Amino acid sequence: MLDFDWSSQKGATFGVDARHDLNSELPTPEILAPRGAVPTIANQEPGPWIPSTQDGSTHASSQANEEKTVANLDHGWRPWLVVIGCFCLIVPSYGLLSSIGLFQTEWEKHQLRAYSKSDISWIISIFGFLDCFFAAPCEILFDRFGPRSLLLVGSTIYVASFIGLAFSTTYGQFMACFVVAGISCAAPTTVGFTVVSQWFKIREGLATGCVTVGSAVGGIFFSLVLQELFNRYEWRTGILILAGIIMAFMTIGNFLVERNEAQPTGAETEDSWDLTAIREMIISPKFWLVCFSVFAYEMVLFSQWGSIPSYAVSTNFGDQQFYLMMTYNFGAIVGRTLPSWLSDRKLGPVNTIIIMNVFTLLVVLVVWLPFGAMAVSALFVVTVLMGVGTGSFVPLGVQCVSGLCTSRTIGTWLGFVYTFSSFATLLGNPATEAILSRQGPNALMAFLAGALVFGLACMVSLRFMMHGGKWILARKI
Repeated sequence: MLDFDWSSQKGATFGVDARHDLNSELPTPEILAPRGAVPTIANQEPGPWIPSTQDGSTHASSQANEEKTVANLDHGWRPWLVVIGCFCLIVPSYGLLSSIGLFQTEWEKHQLRAYSKSDISWIISIFGFLDCFFAAPCEILFDRFGPRSLLLVGSTIYVASFIGLAFSTTYGQFMACFVVAGISCAAPTTVGFTVVSQWFKIREGLATGCVTVGSAVGGIFFSLVLQELFNRYEWRTGILILAGIIMAFMTIGNFLVERNEAQPTGAETEDSWDLTAIREMIISPKFWLVCFSVFAYEMVLFSQWGSIPSYAVSTNFGDQQFYLMMTYNFGAIVGRTLPSWLSDRKLGPVNTIIIMNVFTLLVVLVVWLPFGAMAVSALFVVTVLMGVGTGSFVPLGVQCVSGLCTSRTIGTWLGFVYTFSSFATLLGNPATEAILSRQGPNALMAFLAGALVFGLACMVSLRFMMHGGKWILARKI
């Protein structure tokens, strides 16, 4: 990134200071501007690897804000308080979603005994689908107005949906409550994943990993909580207690999460809605490659969350389903932190996610397929390894998207990517339930392997394009 000191006064000179993190192999940009005009940087694309503004130029009016922003990144206690707040938002949203399969087994035994597993799985899938589908409008509102009002409204409705769930008894009522929960959940999850990029640059991967580990911690926590609530209390009392727990986490998150004031919102700068940025994003091949990759990863991830309890039942290990979900989330803690750290320090997000994709594919084909149904100990090993592999997809996917856009458009890019990927969350759980019931566990392994191969092909193609159509192995990207 180049920092300019450009004066509009006659006879003034300008200075160009090279950042230490700029790749020396990149060609020196050509500066072409008349006296008193703003400089432009030619032939560069946005992203932390080749930084620029949205239209390829450095605006003098935003220069002071940019320098202030860079100075505030990664330093002090405020960025880490924001990380803690985002963590508290992710625990009751994505964390609960990662143990959502336990709701399905509870309904199969009691409230919805008359319905098939495939029918019940649609309730779970619609929750995840709407959470991701409404990411785009939530992220556009985030870019425009900041997180405060969006977060307050979304969190309040989310808690209210679980209060309504406590008084539900029929299939339609359960579905309605999870529809409301899915729509409102989009606000805290998108804010939690996005606002971190306003506070971190060098340690963005580590900070994002710490936030997304809330999903794994929440999965462990809610696996224990739901088991205790379902065993000790009737449905209404148990879910009301669950709603109180969710409200406590959301309250902490609302107090701690704030935007970086050095980065003004679109409303504060009186910018118009930038349809040009959306149009350029949609016609970008890199956008679609990262979309298809995240689509495949979300398909595998949501299939895991919903199908592990059902897979345990189909292989006669149903009494271990609570502990299997906990084991999966212990593995996910490693997956959401260690690969993100390696991404920051050594490899870069694209390289790291390719490695984790290959790792997960090998777990499916070499470990799960031949040994997963043989013994409960083997299934526990498979579960923790799948937690490590699939757990890395969320933070690394966010980093990959962040690398393709500017800080002012990260919300829009991330929102559209996850809106596109929402269809994977809608279809993943019902598809795995249908495969398990009709074709058996081995067919499920083939389905997961196919999704991983597709995601790998898209991510390798993205890496190829980011190197200008060249195969360069030893390069952090």
